[in-house]
Amino acid sequence: MNRDRTRKTRSRRPQLALGGIAALAAVTGLAACSSGSSSATPPASTSPSASATSGSTGSASAAASPSSSVTVEAGANCASSNAVKITFWAWVPGLGRAVTAFNQTHPGICVTQEDVGAGDPEYVAITNAIKAGSGAPDVAEVEYDELPSFVITKSVDNLVPYGANNYKSDFVPWAWQEVSQGAAVYAIPGDAGPMAFYYNSALLAKYHITPPTTWAQFATAAATLHKDDPSAYMTNFSATDLQWIMSLMAQDNAWPFTYAGGSSVTINWTGPAQMAFAQYWQNMLSAHELNSTTDVSATSFADMDKDIDASWLSSAWGPSYFLPDAKSSLGDWRATSLPQWTAGADVAANWGGSSYPVFAQSQHPQQAAEFAEWLNATTASWNITKTAPSLLFPTYVPLLNDPSYKDLNNALSGTSNPNVAFTGAASHISSDQWPPFMTEALNEASTVFAGVQNGKETLQAAFTSFQNVLVSYAKAQGFTVDT
Repeated sequence: MNRDRTRKTRSRRPQLALGGIAALAAVTGLAACSSGSSSATPPASTSPSASATSGSTGSASAAASPSSSVTVEAGANCASSNAVKITFWAWVPGLGRAVTAFNQTHPGICVTQEDVGAGDPEYVAITNAIKAGSGAPDVAEVEYDELPSFVITKSVDNLVPYGANNYKSDFVPWAWQEVSQGAAVYAIPGDAGPMAFYYNSALLAKYHITPPTTWAQFATAAATLHKDDPSAYMTNFSATDLQWIMSLMAQDNAWPFTYAGGSSVTINWTGPAQMAFAQYWQNMLSAHELNSTTDVSATSFADMDKDIDASWLSSAWGPSYFLPDAKSSLGDWRATSLPQWTAGADVAANWGGSSYPVFAQSQHPQQAAEFAEWLNATTASWNITKTAPSLLFPTYVPLLNDPSYKDLNNALSGTSNPNVAFTGAASHISSDQWPPFMTEALNEASTVFAGVQNGKETLQAAFTSFQNVLVSYAKAQGFTVDT
């Protein structure tokens, strides 16, 4: 589950230059599967985010052993004491229900779930274990944007020998591409965050605004609303939420990276498409027609509930986050497709999601792969994880096509069915090529884009600065960079 709160506080941590990849891979190959770890430098790594705020220690030497902060979520009800023992790290609330169901139906395997922290804390613990040569989990929840970090260091197994391709047709194509490089498959896709235009129907109706179907209409509506009520905004623009911005860039065919594995990467934050995207949003920011607040926060939810923000460019997981804070606007929220850059088009975007790789340290990769496949590619598992408290949004086609899933509603949306818009978007999202240094990108974004957030810098200037920062960083790490 990739939810932006995981990314709200990120500490800087060193990354592994390309020269260290071979050495790290050699160490990894000797490792045994255990629960300990020791200090290590994380690899060059990247995805959008999870359900808790991250707080990594910030340096390898300061990182605590995961055993000091592990919460055991599930692992009882194993059918046999002789079963193969598999360790699973994940942070999704309620996921232990699926682990228990797996154990009850697979007597030869016993999975124990441990929560060592959401997002960064887990990645730090995993990379510590990789460097130490032992202590990595057999399977872990890894966001799509972080997976290339572990692929480039040969820290995760190719799952094709364990039957992964048998499940390819069960997933939307873009999600399968997110976990693949060439003929190799390095994880099983899990949840996702297809985006929609989530809007307060009562507030838009008050100002006679029709939900926009194009971004040109969106800009016009933003100007109209703020002119009629200077205290109200069409939406918020969270400039320091890099993954949110990149999701919208993808829908505009302005994705800033190209990476297919190896040591070559394209970084392009300053091309014509990227600058046009920045200009579009900066025009509204300069006119003060957008609310400059951080996203997925108490502030943003209060503004949405109090008729300050009329809409939210949100992921499918968004309503479950907003619901606990909503009071006066309950029942008024509706979901429809994102506005389009070309009238009549139907281009979708994704913000969030996680995959489930098997780590190379595992002594039982066949059984670990069997668990990862069952967890994400069976109706039995999804019937559990689609429900509260997990509420995962599937990349699993049978559930996406299930009319009963599309008909689900919540108190925010009254009797309407927001999943119709979200499931409609899920099938035609383009796969994003994440670079293997998204952790650094996210760290730098909080500084580089701060001036946009506080109105002291334009988005175009921030894009230019970000280009220079990332190109310098990638070259220093040994990458060949094309711009």
